[in-house]
Amino acid sequence: MQKYEVKGHPRLNLLPGWHFLGKKLNEHDVPLLTWRSNRRFTELQKLVSEQVVEDVSMLRFSSFGSNEEWSLEALMYREFDLCEFISGSNIVSLHAVFSDNSTGNIIVKLASGVIGSMEVGVQAPVGRRLLERHEIIARRGVASDMVVDTQVPQSSVYTFTREGESVYKDVDNELFGLDEFQAEWVRAAFEVQKEPGQSEDLKTRHARLSRLVDTALMSNSGKQKMEVI
Repeated sequence: MQKYEVKGHPRLNLLPGWHFLGKKLNEHDVPLLTWRSNRRFTELQKLVSEQVVEDVSMLRFSSFGSNEEWSLEALMYREFDLCEFISGSNIVSLHAVFSDNSTGNIIVKLASGVIGSMEVGVQAPVGRRLLERHEIIARRGVASDMVVDTQVPQSSVYTFTREGESVYKDVDNELFGLDEFQAEWVRAAFEVQKEPGQSEDLKTRHARLSRLVDTALMSNSGKQKMEVI
């Protein structure tokens, strides 16, 4: 941070927001929306906000990880935020169905009238990267964060050595060696260190995402559609 003349705040507890689910935040806790630092999602958001895809009608999101790294609640927290961030509209109702606390399907309706379908699961093998896809379907145009006809995330560089396979993404030179999620974390934490005033906005956002997760759990237990307060 010295390179960019940013004064650090070492007492801040900067973690992805889902780490704070079920916890009362103290003055030093800052729930980060780390995924918003990922260019895949900022580009999707621009396609919608600039109406490159016209009259969005549906969002189709899926996210599957291992249960050693993720929980259904963590994946929902992330996907709910991406849904509202990319679409620019709030979720007003949802209906969720979970199976064995390992997989789930959630149908959401946005204030704009757009319908969203989300699949989440924690049945991926241990050590497997998060398998995810985010698609936008519109009256005119479609968009996705994955290359057409691919089923798993692609990397920029692959190396095959005696030690096995290694993959690399295009990242800043300063972040080389970090995986995609670590790079997102560093970028998001740096933004808060640079502008600590945004901490309150992040806490407000965390409160909403926590309510969405709780509402999904209640929808599943009650087997009914729930309005989002």
